[in-house]
Amino acid sequence: MKLHAGDTVVVITGKDRGKVGRILRILPHENRVVVADINMRTRFIKKTPQGAGRQVRFEASIAASNVMLLDPKTKKPTRIGYRLTGTKERFAKRSGETLASGKKLAKLAEEGLGTKDKGQGTKEKKKRAADSPSASPPSP
Repeated sequence: MKLHAGDTVVVITGKDRGKVGRILRILPHENRVVVADINMRTRFIKKTPQGAGRQVRFEASIAASNVMLLDPKTKKPTRIGYRLTGTKERFAKRSGETLASGKKLAKLAEEGLGTKDKGQGTKEKKKRAADSPSASPPSP
């Protein structure tokens, strides 16, 4: 599969057509990708004696053929090619621009994804939750 986690893609067909997002995960054996804020689903969890019921929103996978990489130079959908210039590199066929891949792309994915708390410890997560306005009790 030519797409990598962290790539910015545009949905070309389906209910989310035209939306842009970053790839969170690749499912290569199923030829599917999970894109941030695309194909959102809601799971309803029943209340239990230990906790309250709640709604959980998450991104479901989408077929890889339904997304195209966004060209970093022209900001339009493009196909992906490979060329050998000492090392194997990916490039955008529309503009010829070299695409980030490997460790560089993984680093960009961790820094740029605001939807996931990937790579952060529990202390930072708890601090962010405590600082958010939704964590404080409602005023009377």
